[in-house]
Amino acid sequence: MNKKLIPTLVLTWCVLSFSSLPSEAVLTDLTKEDIQEAVQYGMDNKDAAYLEFFKDWRVDLGYGVGSARAITPFSKIAFEAKHSESGDVTLAPEDIEGILKESKGKLAFGVSAYGEVKDFARDAGAIIIQEGKTVRPVESRPAVKAEPTHAWPNPPSYRAICYYYFDVDKIDPNGIVTLVVSVPDQKDVEFKFDLSGMR
Repeated sequence: MNKKLIPTLVLTWCVLSFSSLPSEAVLTDLTKEDIQEAVQYGMDNKDAAYLEFFKDWRVDLGYGVGSARAITPFSKIAFEAKHSESGDVTLAPEDIEGILKESKGKLAFGVSAYGEVKDFARDAGAIIIQEGKTVRPVESRPAVKAEPTHAWPNPPSYRAICYYYFDVDKIDPNGIVTLVVSVPDQKDVEFKFDLSGMR
């Protein structure tokens, strides 16, 4: 099949398949219009570098401190569409269905953390604080081993990527949340996200 036809077919499929979805916060359930916009965003930004592509979902506190990215269904579909438009992968209707199913009811964060020993992130944890309420993750995937940074063996010596998944029903999707990442023997790092404008 002509690779240039794939995004068009996906957009057509979205219109037909998701026409009955309710219009709710995009962090939970995507409408057919949301899915179309996600695919289009990926197609329009197929040549964008990783950090530029995810700028609307990232909070970067700087090298050696850390960064975090909110992983929404919209951003996941957009990223898959980016690769599809670049010819790296094929974005099929079942791929979108899989992303929606896997993401349903969850708000995920990918965190880039720094430490001075290779296993520093093994016991890393995270919580969300919103309006004085603490929300704990329903699933955590801390990094067992970190990778050396380009500064190794000087600080920051290691960098690790950890993932945390939260029950979206416990979060106000139109508010501001603070993701607090804790690593044993290190100072907590806080990332503030405004969810109200996030897709």
